[in-house]
Amino acid sequence: MPRYAVGAGSSLTVQARSTIHDTKTVWSSVKGDVNADPATLATTGATAVFEVDMTQFDAGDFLRNRKLRKDFDMDANPKATFTLTGLKDVVGDGGTFRAKAEGVLRWRGKEVPLVVDGEGTLDGAKLAATGKFELDIRKLGMSAPRFLMFKMEDEVTVMVKLAGTVAP
Repeated sequence: MPRYAVGAGSSLTVQARSTIHDTKTVWSSVKGDVNADPATLATTGATAVFEVDMTQFDAGDFLRNRKLRKDFDMDANPKATFTLTGLKDVVGDGGTFRAKAEGVLRWRGKEVPLVVDGEGTLDGAKLAATGKFELDIRKLGMSAPRFLMFKMEDEVTVMVKLAGTVAP
């Protein structure tokens, strides 16, 4: 089964909502390994583990970056991981696919089961996939920060972009 090294070009974007102004924060240090066979993805599934460097992010400006780093204690919790536990509802042909990825997010000493709706392309040389899920940050022991006069919601939308190549 081919192993794909995920890294450059991968990212995690979190969209936080409020009644006044939504914000987006991008984490650009996403790495991992995916074991998947394009010919048998629907029947044999895949295994994968991803790691995000939570200290490498951009919330759009210096003040937001500083506030998020402090409020969420990023330096004390520098690494988040996601372990794929299964694929469901896999549909695809010709190297493209749609699926629901089930797995566990581990960060800040917490484990949160997730289902990620995703799609992508997988061939013998590269992997490109995107996914999206909703996350209630209270499950990670956090509450949404306040920015000036408005408070963000505790539920955020997370968008994942994965880019990988077959590992030697």
